[in-house]
Amino acid sequence: GGASYRIKGSRTYGYFGGGFPGVLTVERIDFSNETITPGNNLPQGRGYSAAVSSSSYGYFGGGLGPGFLDTIDRIDFSNETTSAPGNNFLTEPRQSSAACSSSSYGYFGGGYTTPPATTYATVDRIDFSNETTSAPGNNLNDGLFAHAAVSSSSYGYLGGGYFTPPATILATVYRIDFSNESISAPGYNLTEARYLL
Repeated sequence: GGASYRIKGSRTYGYFGGGFPGVLTVERIDFSNETITPGNNLPQGRGYSAAVSSSSYGYFGGGLGPGFLDTIDRIDFSNETTSAPGNNFLTEPRQSSAACSSSSYGYFGGGYTTPPATTYATVDRIDFSNETTSAPGNNLNDGLFAHAAVSSSSYGYLGGGYFTPPATILATVYRIDFSNESISAPGYNLTEARYLL
């Protein structure tokens, strides 16, 4: 599954959505007191998904359903309802992507599907202003999956993961520059190669 969050005033929550095998559940953690409560379920179960957040919504993208998913489900932070808006699909169905977000866009990078076994280098973008998705064209150097991502206000970082073929566990950190959407591997890598971060 994926995790999404919002910060609004003094109230701060995190949301854990989905999971394997095909879990629908969304749970909320209240950062003020660390209690966890159940919420509204996702429209469909999804494991190995990735999640991004705008200031108003969280988006859970891709995963394993049954079947490999290209859909993106949305949680509305104002009322915690979940929905499948319907116009925001990843360019390929895939699981085990990693995702990061700027204030304007969310980026889903990499992923895996089978058969045939395919590892993606694609980076898809969701525009938070209208919820449309596209592939801007700047991709990772190699296809990878089972990696992780974090964001600052200026950059997104995708680190580690698994590349195949040939089967390789990675320590590489890729950087997305939010100002121009360029992607690079600056050379500061994880201290050891690993995947399923």
